[in-house]
Amino acid sequence: MTTSSPSFALVTIADRRTYWVGGQCQALIAGANETGGRYALSHSTIAVGGGAAQHRHGREAEAFYVLSGQLHFSVVGEPTMNLLPGTFLHLEPGLDYRFEAVGPAPAEVLILYAPAGLERLIEAAGIADPADSEGSRHAAVRSVEEAETLKAAARAYGVIYARSPKP
Repeated sequence: MTTSSPSFALVTIADRRTYWVGGQCQALIAGANETGGRYALSHSTIAVGGGAAQHRHGREAEAFYVLSGQLHFSVVGEPTMNLLPGTFLHLEPGLDYRFEAVGPAPAEVLILYAPAGLERLIEAAGIADPADSEGSRHAAVRSVEEAETLKAAARAYGVIYARSPKP
């Protein structure tokens, strides 16, 4: 993680690194290198029915800003929330939560992680988007099929997934 911060960082759309992670297309906008380790920012497109299984972050606070679509968001011990466009949600480290895009269209969400570092998990365990529609479809399917690999890798980054119930 970078310890010094540049005076400013400009990241163009061409500079983004895009990965498929558990069925989500995550475009990494800024990470530790651009922010001096203060935060990371991604733009996530989540297909209807997609989202994240119950988990918690041990290191990062996380914030969600919904650009389009809808998310049903559940924080353990709280009523389920419906996040609509323009909704902002902040979560401190240690909270167990899950979310799902409920449609009728995919959800687009800005996700902020503070401090930076979780973008390294996305880079390490995600599948690089090949930037063509056929290749993207294959990467999306593969990222769902390999979700258990992501969950196992996440532990090294302080992200703990709840155990799935046995069928």
